[in-house]
Amino acid sequence: MIVSRIKEGLDRPLLRFLLVGGVNTLATGVLVVLLSLVMSGWVAFTISFAIGLVFSVFMTGHWVFQAETTLARVLTFALAYSVIYLCGLALVHILTLFQAPAIYNGFTVFVTAPLGFLAGKYVFKRDRTSEGSS
Repeated sequence: MIVSRIKEGLDRPLLRFLLVGGVNTLATGVLVVLLSLVMSGWVAFTISFAIGLVFSVFMTGHWVFQAETTLARVLTFALAYSVIYLCGLALVHILTLFQAPAIYNGFTVFVTAPLGFLAGKYVFKRDRTSEGSS
C-alpha cells in the first residue's frame, strides 16, 4: 500500500521536481560548503553549480517533465542556468565582502533553486504542452 502511494505520487511532475530539486539542492549545498573550506567561495560555488547543472538538465527534462532532452533544450536550459549562476555568484561575492563564514555560501541555493525550477518549468513544460502530453 505504501509503495503504491509512492508510485502514484511520482506520477505528478511537481512531486518529481521536488524530489529531484531537493536532492540537487542538498547535494550542491553541502558540496559548496565543503569545497569552501578548502578553496575560495567562488570556485567552490562554480564547481558545485556545474555538477548540479548536469544533474538538473537530464533529470528535470527527462524524468520530471518527461520531455525529450534535445540539444536546443539543453542549450536553452544551460543559458538560463548561466544567468542563475551569475545571480548565485553575486551572492557569494556579497557574502565574501561581508566576511561571512564559508558555511553561509550554502545559502545561495535558496536563491538559485527557485530560479532553476522556473527555468525548468519554462523550458521543459513547454515541450509537453506542444506534444499534447498529459
